[in-house]
Amino acid sequence: MNQASNIDNTLTTEALKSQHILRGESDANLVWLLKHSEQRAYNAGDVLLSPEKNNNILYLVIDGRVQVRLDWQGHEALAYLEAGHCVGEMSIIEGKRPSAIVVTEQNCRLLLIEKNIVWALIERSNSVARNLLYILSSRVRKDNLVIFESRQQQAISEQNSKIDALTNLYNRRWLDEHLPRIIQRAQKNNHAFCILMLDIDHFKLFNDNHGHHAGDTALTLVAESLADNIRPYDSAARYGGEEFIILLPDTAATEARIIAERLREQIRNQPIENIKGKRLPMLTVSIGMAELTPQQNANRLIDAADAALYRAKDNGRNCVAI
Repeated sequence: MNQASNIDNTLTTEALKSQHILRGESDANLVWLLKHSEQRAYNAGDVLLSPEKNNNILYLVIDGRVQVRLDWQGHEALAYLEAGHCVGEMSIIEGKRPSAIVVTEQNCRLLLIEKNIVWALIERSNSVARNLLYILSSRVRKDNLVIFESRQQQAISEQNSKIDALTNLYNRRWLDEHLPRIIQRAQKNNHAFCILMLDIDHFKLFNDNHGHHAGDTALTLVAESLADNIRPYDSAARYGGEEFIILLPDTAATEARIIAERLREQIRNQPIENIKGKRLPMLTVSIGMAELTPQQNANRLIDAADAALYRAKDNGRNCVAI
């Protein structure tokens, strides 16, 4: 409940001229406004506006500061309005309940103007109408900026949710979402398409012998080798653990085999060190390759690559199998 009270502080027409909505207003209209409005003091934490209640008051902030909030859940306030600003104008103009919560952040002195007086003042004064239009346009512009930034942040968050944090490659979620689309497009256009499934050889032993940090370094090194050595239109994803998948659009088996061998050689010849700069055993990978067939879906294509990967392991690892 608001802890508001009437106060005796004399509010002059000169003081009112500092209010954005009253800039350029005549002294006669300001004198009239003072006679038809009420000055009150509010304690910090008093609620001025809420979506739960109708509002018929325009509040001018004479002293202090108020917060504009969407909720009470501890999120940052949308805006902080200090002396010179007003709140409540939107609900008066629209004739609807406020869309946000407005609460005093500190002890405040406010001028309360009832709805009918606001409209009467607008009828009396072009200055108030012009200032109100400027205030509303500024807030719409700010709201649009907030929406734009929110959409940008949402897009960034959405993108980050599909990136593996350790390797910076796409993750399983991205693969599950995009692979069916890529397959459907390739089959519709009768284009070749291959995938490679890579597995770091003896990774568990490497991890156990040299520590988890060295294991992370190994995963990062392989990921960087893949990202640096695939074509711009290819995609690399961490499938899980020490397994990776490469998507090769418009690529038949013969060319895919060449790409797979190049990646295998690149990783095999890449030096690796621990955090102390000590050289670690070189890494090798086994690679299974599968070419898309008509009517094949994402799961069956991955199963085919996985079966080829097991054949590569059975053949002694550090090789490519189809």
